[in-house]
Amino acid sequence: MKKNLVEIYALAVCFFTVACFVIVAGMTAWDAVQLSAPEFTINNNEYEAHLSDQQYRDWLAQRNQYNEDAFILPSGQDLTDARNASWQQEIKSEQRSALQSLAQNFIILVIDILVFMAHWIIARKSRDSHS
Repeated sequence: MKKNLVEIYALAVCFFTVACFVIVAGMTAWDAVQLSAPEFTINNNEYEAHLSDQQYRDWLAQRNQYNEDAFILPSGQDLTDARNASWQQEIKSEQRSALQSLAQNFIILVIDILVFMAHWIIARKSRDSHS
């Protein structure tokens, strides 16, 4: 059976949309992990900086070493409170990033499915017309 050019084109587009779907599905799975377990997916430097008060203090000092204004490092309970507040902000930021990425991936998946379906129909009609 000889395939015509339109059918070959439509099937090629279907092939690439399936490949795109698989890649975006993997990215979406990672975003789901990031959303549900942000402590697991958070940047290692951020994670390690928040493990203890001393590590957080060192991290703060390093981040602010080039600050032209005098930066006073917190200590004692203020340091602990600052570390806990910073950690909560990091978690929220990680979850927000995951949610944004999930929304983007969802849009890509919907477009991918629509393009696949349209080209699958084109391929079937082309095959039926040449049978």
